[in-house]
Amino acid sequence: MLNIAVVDDEQVHRDILMKYIEEWKAREGVEAQVEDFPSGEAFYFSWCGDQRWDVLFLDICMEGETAGVMLARKLREKKRAIVIIFTTGIPDYMQEGFEVEALHYLLKPLDKRKVWECLDKCFRRTETERRTVLLPIEEGTVKVDGDKILYAEAVGHYCTVTCAEEVLEVRMGIRELERKLRESMGIGEGQEGNFVFTHRSYLVNVQKIARMGRQDILMDNGVSVPVSRRSYNQVNDRFIALFLRPERA
Repeated sequence: MLNIAVVDDEQVHRDILMKYIEEWKAREGVEAQVEDFPSGEAFYFSWCGDQRWDVLFLDICMEGETAGVMLARKLREKKRAIVIIFTTGIPDYMQEGFEVEALHYLLKPLDKRKVWECLDKCFRRTETERRTVLLPIEEGTVKVDGDKILYAEAVGHYCTVTCAEEVLEVRMGIRELERKLRESMGIGEGQEGNFVFTHRSYLVNVQKIARMGRQDILMDNGVSVPVSRRSYNQVNDRFIALFLRPERA
């Protein structure tokens, strides 16, 4: 789910941009929630209560204390990784865009193809960021793509995480690891993600299972991990459901 906000003090420009975004959603088949705001103040009030927004289309030339560049600076001060795309009819604010790390600068009247190109970039970036998880190791902190994790094994108070190209000794418990993976992939409580416990000491990426057995599971790297009798039905159902998906190659 991509959350997109459109902030502009002119209704006609909000309507045009909302129309372009809805057309992009339909064309790409992307699930996204889009909401428009008539001022920087209105968006900032909403954002302070719910920081779910991934992408912000922001008109620079608005009045008020939280308009345009000022709003962007406030968001950056909060260290929130929101993608900002400036929209304006005046090409004189390029430097301000660089200062707040704006992804792009769109001139009005907006070109639909350019809006779509920005949305394509935003979608790729946010999907990659959502899969990325920061894990503490002895040397510091490492960034890992969650899709490349095969499985994790609890070892005392810590756990060993086996990835496609490396094995990491992670300084956190396996339950905490599972929670961080859920958060990084936007999976809420009660929702099914890619990771499932096959045993109290093993957390497995269902996408990386090569073969299900009654007592163990063969992973894509040729390693077998145990599956408990209590967990077998749940893991097997998830494994079968994954391969019944039409997008699975």
